[in-house]
Amino acid sequence: MLSPRKKVNPHCVVPGCRTKRPHSESPATQELIQFFSDPAKLTMAVKLSIGDLIQSVDDDLERGRFFAYHTRARQVEELYYRLLYLLFIADERALPHILSGNPPNSFAEMWRAVNKAVLDGRGALDSLRTNPSGEAFTAMDMLNQGAHASFAAIAVSIAFAHSPDSQAQITRHVDYWKKLYIYLNYMEGMFNAGKSKADVLVGVRNLHKPASAWKLRSTETNP
Repeated sequence: MLSPRKKVNPHCVVPGCRTKRPHSESPATQELIQFFSDPAKLTMAVKLSIGDLIQSVDDDLERGRFFAYHTRARQVEELYYRLLYLLFIADERALPHILSGNPPNSFAEMWRAVNKAVLDGRGALDSLRTNPSGEAFTAMDMLNQGAHASFAAIAVSIAFAHSPDSQAQITRHVDYWKKLYIYLNYMEGMFNAGKSKADVLVGVRNLHKPASAWKLRSTETNP
């Protein structure tokens, strides 16, 4: 027996969206579309927002506010990878839906798409790890746990306060954010110079390649 076809929403191209009218009819979404349709302006806005978060988290860590860091650890990652998704992967017709914030609007799904198309599958947010108790988890699980300010997030933050190794790991995480900020500065400059999205994507993919990938390429071209 054939399963019934899902109805297509005439107001939105994103499967699963239940909006009753086109997103672009919302004055708030109209303003977002008008502002963020310029890739240089969109990139600049994300860069400045991430810069604010980095400065704030730097201050939190200096003062030992580990819960503050943990509850915001997802924000930088989400802003950056949502931006890459919007710029280089998303169907332009889906832009109003994504900017509206209406479900479905999953960060995890966008990150997986970016990981495949931009990072060549090297991203580690969904890689399985094991905690000291032997339970499996992913970095994405940790980001979500902190973002929801769960009781588990409180316990993890207390553990951070008593673990120099964990604090060093946090510092490396924030250093990674600072690298993303530099990438965004590069992207903004490229867009302002009139480069196309395709050209900027090539640059971004190269920025995210590890040194080992360049060594391998050099070996292949210079046997």
